[in-house]
Amino acid sequence: MVQQQHEISEGFIRRVGRNYFMILTIDGQKQQRKTGTNDPMAADEQLQEWKAQAKMGFTQDTRLRYEDMRDHYLASGKAVPVAILRDLDMFFKSIRIAVIDVDKMNEFRAWREAKEEEIERKDETLLKEIAWRVKKEGKVTPKIEAESKQWVENGVKATTNKRLCILRAMFNRLAKDGKIRKSDVPSIPMRAGVDNKRRGFLEREDLPKLLAKLPRMLHPLVTFIYETGMRSGAAAAITWGMVDKKLSEIHIPGNLLKNEEDLVLPLVDKTGKTLPCFQGTVAYLKRVAREDDHEPLFESTNFRAEWREACDALGYGLFDRKTRTYRGLKPHDFRRSACRNMVKARIPQVVAMAVSGHKTDSIFKRYAIMDKSSMQDALSGAA
Repeated sequence: MVQQQHEISEGFIRRVGRNYFMILTIDGQKQQRKTGTNDPMAADEQLQEWKAQAKMGFTQDTRLRYEDMRDHYLASGKAVPVAILRDLDMFFKSIRIAVIDVDKMNEFRAWREAKEEEIERKDETLLKEIAWRVKKEGKVTPKIEAESKQWVENGVKATTNKRLCILRAMFNRLAKDGKIRKSDVPSIPMRAGVDNKRRGFLEREDLPKLLAKLPRMLHPLVTFIYETGMRSGAAAAITWGMVDKKLSEIHIPGNLLKNEEDLVLPLVDKTGKTLPCFQGTVAYLKRVAREDDHEPLFESTNFRAEWREACDALGYGLFDRKTRTYRGLKPHDFRRSACRNMVKARIPQVVAMAVSGHKTDSIFKRYAIMDKSSMQDALSGAA
């Protein structure tokens, strides 16, 4: 933070949604702040106070550039997917954070979605989406092309939203660490009405069909992630040393889980009887001798390739062997399946979230999508 005289515009307030925002130009750079109020007089008072502070008080250090903010965020231990970081680095290179406002972020959206590689990827995805939907329907219908186009367009917009979410997280980290004020964090122009969330899941009665198409060595892993909703990568990283000698629980360290919290997963009930959902897992543990505490608990060799072949054969997915591309049911969809199953079994949400590793209610509920039959069962039980 620095203290110096600044050139300030008259500024104005603008209503966005329920509340007002303040817009002020400081040293030739337009900035925007939230007021948190829907009262125009109160908003204008905040604007006048901001103007006074900006003229003779403290303001954010305009020397900070995007790279400074990015490096500060990464130094905090946060990880950013390579593709997201690449786009942000290319567009915001050497730009001062003071000028990264709503207009600049809308420019970023237009730039990213017009990139040649993005257009090519969109065209390829559209062809796969149409082929997958035709396979599921068993026939060509008039709606398939239109719905596929909408799905792909939503996907492009959603991936841009993800990049802007990371940018917002970078600003918030600066504010949290006192590098800028919270009020200096710009509003993020997220694209509303974008719905391309995955809704894939596998009913419990269909699990044996999938297992029958997979090599037997993969059955324990697939069954475990179906019952727990754990990410397949995390499940594959569990070692024999994490299982207690009595085979009554598994101690999973937080560094394997998305919520970064240690999990003690019980395999038996209070009487010592194996829990129904872990009968297959416990039987496997008893059958396979423990050799090395550092050895993976589950066999996962060639898991992804075998999964794609099996799902293609069952109609749960579409695998193009020539291009090696796949569209359809994914191991990650088992998180959704597990969440739905736990909700249907009336397991308390806090317990279900601990098992699946979800951090927030909103994300858990997004995964625990209920279908019509689930609602019918619940309503029938409530009658």
